[in-house]
Amino acid sequence: MRLDEVIQRICELAEEKGANSTKFISANNIIVSDWVRQKCEYGCKGYATHFTCPPYSPTPEETRTRLASYNNAILLEFIGLKEKPEQQKIHNIMFELEKEAYLSGFYKAFAYTTGPCRTCEPCWATKVEKPNKFSKRECKNQKKARPAMEACGIDVFQTVRKAGYDIDVVRKEGECFKNFTLLLLD
Repeated sequence: MRLDEVIQRICELAEEKGANSTKFISANNIIVSDWVRQKCEYGCKGYATHFTCPPYSPTPEETRTRLASYNNAILLEFIGLKEKPEQQKIHNIMFELEKEAYLSGFYKAFAYTTGPCRTCEPCWATKVEKPNKFSKRECKNQKKARPAMEACGIDVFQTVRKAGYDIDVVRKEGECFKNFTLLLLD
């Protein structure tokens, strides 16, 4: 199947499942910055409590290296989701879209989600006393778990603005906000 046909089918499927919009982008337009991950390390109560978050997620340098082997991606926008079950829905959608792309011949397809994985609450990572790169083996849903863009150092604000989306800082806890995810293709 041709790339444009798969992209169209995945974008339609994403919108059927709840994405507000989708955009095909060049992987070269995905911005990775070292400072992004420190926002997880200093300021996020999810740090080291999910196997999809730092210190378990790829470092910005690892993310840059991995992105270099891709040319194409689909950026997805979800609006108005603020509760944990709604965010878990996004993780499930991204898993399904990655699988669809893979089964369509794009064997390198990989999804980045938004926020911490909430498949298992609480995540087994909360029980790890001395986290290391092998602790991730304890994840009960390794097949489905995917890291958030920000956990890997992707500058979500700059990436989505470069793609033409509007995005603002959420100023008050509990406000609805936009979630962005990414599906790498090739």
